[in-house]
Amino acid sequence: MKQILFFMMLLFAGSKVAINAKSLSQDSNGVIVLTVSDDTGREIKDQPTQISPEEMPITRGIIRQPAYAYIYNKVISIDFNATIEDATITITNATTGETVYTEISSNPVTINIDLNGEGNGDYIIEIEADGILLIGYFSI
Repeated sequence: MKQILFFMMLLFAGSKVAINAKSLSQDSNGVIVLTVSDDTGREIKDQPTQISPEEMPITRGIIRQPAYAYIYNKVISIDFNATIEDATITITNATTGETVYTEISSNPVTINIDLNGEGNGDYIIEIEADGILLIGYFSI
């Protein structure tokens, strides 16, 4: 009887944790997913002719973004991973196309942007740093 009661309590506790995790993931607060924009103007170098494509080594590694963005209560926080000389941040209303915020920052570490004066809707954030353009979509 004690074992059944123990397993019932364990099952209840596990379902409670799963419900809390699901509600956090569906909340409008949290991480803004930034993706690297396609750069069509980049020049592709020729591969050496002595190595065939089958013989090319497979390279793997961790790709680090220069910045990560978060939203909490209509405040955007941008954290920069490395030392960056200049970063340009632009936030645009996706519905109207109106630029609601733009800033060029030198040597940024963390930038907080208050969007409490903006209406609810979908927005686009663009972060250009070290020649990389990161684009993210979020709603407030």
